[in-house]
Amino acid sequence: MASSFPVPKRLRSAFPNQPGDSGSTVGRAGGVVVTVEIEGLYDMLRRYSKASDLFDKNIRNVSTSLAEDLLKGAKVEAGSVSRSRQALEVMRGMKVRRDRVPSIKLSSTMPFKSKSRSNRKRGRVQGPVIPGQFGLTRKVTMGDVFFGAEFGGGARKTTRQFLRHRGQSGYFFWPTVRKKKNLIAQRYLAAIDRIVKKLEIG
Repeated sequence: MASSFPVPKRLRSAFPNQPGDSGSTVGRAGGVVVTVEIEGLYDMLRRYSKASDLFDKNIRNVSTSLAEDLLKGAKVEAGSVSRSRQALEVMRGMKVRRDRVPSIKLSSTMPFKSKSRSNRKRGRVQGPVIPGQFGLTRKVTMGDVFFGAEFGGGARKTTRQFLRHRGQSGYFFWPTVRKKKNLIAQRYLAAIDRIVKKLEIG
């Protein structure tokens, strides 16, 4: 029997929140969500979820695996960056999120560790002042550093610790996304097709 809600074969855009895509933004609330964008995708996922209790578990396993592959690739890319220590450190704050679509989130409040200046000392000399704490400042987090490490800086005093500004191209994470996005989207759709056939909900 043919599916009443077939798995789409054509992709409109693999990753909408990617710099360089028209109208795109970089993450939300300090996070980066890597999402396969297919017209009607979420309606399709809801339909299959209702058709079988096992669908969500299966598709989350696939999405997690795809996101882990992407994260590994981004860590390798971070190691190839000039002055890679900073890139490798912020990549520690990128975590795979178990979701129905491949998702990676920045742990924005995780402390950023610096070899040249410990966060203990760093937290006392820079960053927004904490109200009611007599001038002490908060510690530097991954959210403070990630986007400077990824896109560069140098225009202001506070960003001179970063590599040259690269617009929206990125140094390690987004170049990896661009390289792998279509393959990930294809593997994701193929997996949905397999799961639907296996659970006989098509």
